[in-house]
Amino acid sequence: MNFRVFLLVVVPILMPALLQAQAVPNEPEPEKQVHWALAAFFGTGWYQVDENRSAFIFRIPPRQTVRESGWHDDGKRKVGVEIQYPVALGLHQLDDIPDFIEFDNYGTITFTPGIQVEIPVNEKWYLRPYGHVGFGYEKESDEWAGIWYGGLKSRYLLGESSKLRWSLLNAIYYAGYKPEYEDRGRYASFMTGLEFNQPLGGLKLGGEAVWLNWHVTYNYLFDRLNFHVDEDIVESIDDQWEIGLALGRGGKGVKIWFMTFEHVGLAYKFSSNGRYKAITFNLRSPFTY
Repeated sequence: MNFRVFLLVVVPILMPALLQAQAVPNEPEPEKQVHWALAAFFGTGWYQVDENRSAFIFRIPPRQTVRESGWHDDGKRKVGVEIQYPVALGLHQLDDIPDFIEFDNYGTITFTPGIQVEIPVNEKWYLRPYGHVGFGYEKESDEWAGIWYGGLKSRYLLGESSKLRWSLLNAIYYAGYKPEYEDRGRYASFMTGLEFNQPLGGLKLGGEAVWLNWHVTYNYLFDRLNFHVDEDIVESIDDQWEIGLALGRGGKGVKIWFMTFEHVGLAYKFSSNGRYKAITFNLRSPFTY
């Protein structure tokens, strides 16, 4: 089987503008340049490929912690269970600022509930297998699609002190949708990177010490993505870098309105060839996204 690429991690996952059909002899129809179903994998943010088409994804990530992972007093591991109910809205035509706030301008919606299980291998190493199944709807074409994605994430603690905690991150992702477009309905990638957490001196927020959380990750694509930016121009993307910065409160989380996030910040994503770039909200570790 020849896998197509899925970029994520976004929880997570690249952007709709990357998920384009393979090159065809004639110029593709505008709505075919981006397959809307894969907006389910992207975090909230703005995405663009080579000055062509921009996309804005607004992802609402409700989640329910059934049980936290850890260790019992007798030394036995405690497996954590989390249920997620992500909803993603896709805005694919950005002409003016009001586009962001008018609900009618959002042309796609996806709902992909799923479960993530956190498994402590030992005191330093945690694994997180997960899976999501759902559906989506595109208003302009009146099209429905079934969507699924899953994978395995890993976080290994490399060092910890009062001033710094840093970990090795790895993950493998797989996703798909039906109906397929131009025989492209499956995507896969591998991620590796480092994550750092450090307290910021005596700064406090809500009575808790403020932490700087940042990460650097690299996604390798199992198959190159080809996409049209003009009638006679096709660009290719075969990887993604991500740099994220955020402020948090240790393990207490940051509460905004009725939702609680691990931290609040921004992430910058780009490809090695410079054709792809994105700015997204950084609200969770790539491990728990």
